[in-house]
Amino acid sequence: GMIDAGAAAKLDRYIGYYGPYYNSHDTLDEDLDVQEEVRNVARSVVSAVVELRAGRLSQPDKKIKWPRPK
Repeated sequence: GMIDAGAAAKLDRYIGYYGPYYNSHDTLDEDLDVQEEVRNVARSVVSAVVELRAGRLSQPDKKIKWPRPK
């Protein structure tokens, strides 16, 4: 089954939701925060895989710095 890699391993974000589709890649290129969120997802998954292979799994996303703090 699937193993949860922490909250930072999930991303649910609309990019350019109200803008036209034809240039949505430009909107993504300009959104540095969402790019950092995607990198955080990758970091969390990598951390979880490393810990899992070592026979442990703590909180893989504990060192993640959120680009959009709540």
